[in-house]
Amino acid sequence: MKQLLPETDQYEAFIRSYDAPPVRGLRLNLKKLIANESSCSSTRITYDSLVEEWKLEPLKDASYIIHKGKKYYREFYMNEEYLLQKGIRPGKHPYHEAGLYYIQGTEAMQAVAHLDIRPFDRVADLCASPGGKSTQAADMLSPEHGGFLLSNEYVALRARTLSSNIERMGITNAAVTNEDTGKLAGHFPEYFTRIIVDAPCSGEGMFRKDETAVKEWSPENVRLCAERQKEIVSNAYRMLSAGGKLCYSTCTFEKEEDEDIRDFILKEHEDMELIFEKRVWPHLEKGEGHYIAVFRKAGKDPFESAAASDDASAFIPGSSISAMNYKEVKLKDQIYLIPPFTPDLKGLKTFRTGILKASDLGKRIEPEHALTHAINLNDPEELNNYELSVSDYSSDAPETEQYLKGLQIPAPEGVSGKGWVIVTCDGIALGLGKLVNNQIKNHYPKGLRFT
Repeated sequence: MKQLLPETDQYEAFIRSYDAPPVRGLRLNLKKLIANESSCSSTRITYDSLVEEWKLEPLKDASYIIHKGKKYYREFYMNEEYLLQKGIRPGKHPYHEAGLYYIQGTEAMQAVAHLDIRPFDRVADLCASPGGKSTQAADMLSPEHGGFLLSNEYVALRARTLSSNIERMGITNAAVTNEDTGKLAGHFPEYFTRIIVDAPCSGEGMFRKDETAVKEWSPENVRLCAERQKEIVSNAYRMLSAGGKLCYSTCTFEKEEDEDIRDFILKEHEDMELIFEKRVWPHLEKGEGHYIAVFRKAGKDPFESAAASDDASAFIPGSSISAMNYKEVKLKDQIYLIPPFTPDLKGLKTFRTGILKASDLGKRIEPEHALTHAINLNDPEELNNYELSVSDYSSDAPETEQYLKGLQIPAPEGVSGKGWVIVTCDGIALGLGKLVNNQIKNHYPKGLRFT
């Protein structure tokens, strides 16, 4: 570190930064929040109310969209001291379970924000778990414009966590795979217009918040990581289309895993150009350590005409799946809704594609939890199509906490009848329940329940 920071005051400031607590951020799910604004109900959570009530501050170079003339930022610093004073625990809040935001390091958010993902892009995240960068990329893609995400994780257990976060955030236009990048490169030659490689690394930038990273560090591990990184970026290059962009990032300070990998990419592939580079230092800005490098591949962009279209940049929140011709596919007893633009995944280990709609139990078909997070709750026709109604509670209502704990709850005033309902919190879906005699029987997944 002294070699990387030769100026004494910089090195000492870096060392002192480790006495400070880690900094975390919130990345908002703009599709869900803006869709909620289409309702006139004053009880709905909106972008403005969440940002104001939680005192969220946008990152210096946060990505954003402009919808109906208004700017909506995506990445924010989280004022954890203020939230603690207000009794708010972001990781154990109903809004978190509803997929309104993703808790992520502020340094990690910056990588995807500099990749210039367009609504129609085909994006691959090759080392994706737990899903921070994947879900960030998905929020920039539009199913209406054919935008697709392949989210891959080599370790099966971590791929399950990734799949769960893709589901929680209500992402409909993605597939989660559990493959070696070499096999993916053979399956998708020059297919993706944007690729994310958040490479497995020695984790030095995580030392302030992860004791395991400290214990596992060794010079041997650094060299092992560097060799693996070269293999992954070489496979990523094979998958990248002409005119496409590759974002390489790590959470380490090691030059061998950062600038040396940059030089490796440029030396091995003369048609790759470095267009952005940054080191995030914990003593210079809020966040942990990170390295980011973005490259462009020479050649004609296959989506050049789409990029020139004004319509392609339009942001479409809360679209209805029913109106988008998603294909219904049955795998054993599970029924999925698959976007029509999904590429061929035959031969790949795939955890999920599209949306798990329902399970066929023989005598009956039951809706699945994933469907509740994916459909447009503000479209009565969409709800009717899936034979679902809505029971809404406020975020601080005792029924909301009881539901998340797996308990039966009373139906809200004015809700009657029987059948499947989506239990919502301030207008955002939490999960399923079954209405019987003014009581809602709990169908919130056991693995997600609060304890």
